[in-house]
Order: sequence, then structure tokens, then C-alpha cells
Amino acid sequence: MPMDVTAIDHINLQFPADRLEDVIDFYVETLGFETRFDDPYEAVADDPGLFPVFLGEGGRLYVNPTEEFDPSAGNYRHVAVRVAESPAAVEERLTDAGVSIDNEASRERDDPEIGSYTSYYVSDPFGYTIEFMAIGD
Repeated sequence: MPMDVTAIDHINLQFPADRLEDVIDFYVETLGFETRFDDPYEAVADDPGLFPVFLGEGGRLYVNPTEEFDPSAGNYRHVAVRVAESPAAVEERLTDAGVSIDNEASRERDDPEIGSYTSYYVSDPFGYTIEFMAIGD
């Protein structure tokens, strides 16, 4: 079961065209998100253009294969997604999935919708950083 992401519209990321299986493995198999294809490997192999990975209600990550992949070419820093799970549950989910947590930070935001939260930073197979914001203590 995927994490319950509560906020983000979309992020568009490029990845090396020859590493499509790594994209599906990380985002679908490891993190549990979905492409809404019956067989994402087959569907994306047939049409390797831009396709969505659904992160929950309304949130999506568009991934786009390219022959000219260079993560240092843009100003991308990270994508942050809010999840409706406790910090302990998010940490356990990532650890159980074999995802290394690169950094962790407890924070407080002067926003009644967010308040206290813990950020878990992970890297996908292409070096992009994803921040999972677990709201609460």
C-alpha cells in the first residue's frame, strides 16, 4: 500500500532513456505508487514518452525518458510531498522497502495545517531527492 500523499500537483522529471525499468522498480515496486497501466513495463515500453506516476489523490509525478539526461543541467533541488502518516510509520515504511534515508530533520512550521513535521530525504535511482513530510510528532 502506498504512502498517503496529501499535497502536490505534479513534478516533471527526466531520466535516462535506457533506465526505464529502474523508474518503475523504484516508484511502483519499491514505493508502491501506481502508473494505472495493467502492466507498466509493457505499456511504457510501447510508448516511452511522458507518463504519470500517481502519488495519491490528485498528485502525480510525470517522468520523461531522454537520451540527454543530465541532472545537473537544471535548477531542480527536490520535490516535497506531505504524507498522512506518522513520522515513525514513514521511517518504517522506507526502511522496510530498503530505501536509504539520506537525511532526516524535525521541523516546526508556523502554519496550522502543518505545524510539527519530520522530513525524510531519499534519493531515487537517478539522484533526484524526494522529501517525505510526515506531519505530527
